[in-house]
Order: sequence, then C-alpha cells, then structure tokens
Amino acid sequence: MEIKTRDYLENKQIIIKQLDEYTVETVPELSQYEFKPISLVCEEDGQIFGRIVGEIHWHYLRIELFYVDGKIRGKGVGSRMLSEIEQIAEKEQCSLVFLETMSFNAPAFYLHHGYEIIGQIDHHPLEDETHYFMCKRLKG
Repeated sequence: MEIKTRDYLENKQIIIKQLDEYTVETVPELSQYEFKPISLVCEEDGQIFGRIVGEIHWHYLRIELFYVDGKIRGKGVGSRMLSEIEQIAEKEQCSLVFLETMSFNAPAFYLHHGYEIIGQIDHHPLEDETHYFMCKRLKG
C-alpha cells in the first residue's frame, strides 16, 4: 500500500459520502439529515463589510468562518449577522450552534451572545494563546 496526496475537495466529498454511508448503516435514525450550507454577507452600496458561512447537519449549525471588516467592528454588524444565522438555524430546527475561535479573535463577543466554552486547547496556536470550542443551545 502507498499513501499519496489527493485533491482536497474531491477527497473531502468522497470521505463525507463514505462516512454518511457508514453512519446510515450504523445509526439508521440519522439517515434523513443532509448537509445544508449557509452563506451570508453584510453589504451596503456594493461593498461587503461582513461574511459568515456555516453548515447545518444533524440539528445543529456549525459556524465555519466569520469575518467583519475592521473599519466597522463594534458597530453591531457582527451581532446582526450572528443573530441572522442563528434565526436560520432555529427555523431549520437546530438545537445548537457550534464554533471555534481563538483568544486573539472574539471569544468575549461570543460569550456576550450566550455562547459557552465547551473546550479549549491552551498554548495553541502560540504559547500565550488559546483555541476555544464554543456552543450555544437554541430555544426550541
């Protein structure tokens, strides 16, 4: 046997398909859930000031990436975007939202919006930094 590199997206899609097949075989109750991508931007006059992407699966939303332009941080755009994606998750009957963030990004922002730290890796990615895993239970 030989281990080789493969195209990332192609390999990822194959892995997802194989894991889904395994999951359906192992836990048939989970067979009806598809991945649903969510992608939002905050735009004014053709200029984009914020972006958020995530994926809904198995009654939860995983926020993958979230960015607000530094020129408008602290003016409510991030809060509005987070609220909007949470509302989409609730409409899709999600019970929780999960995300990862770093100590140098926005853990206080998420804590302020009702997220809790469910895990962390200290001294990562640098000695004085922390990698956080956070979630928020949605009303449902």
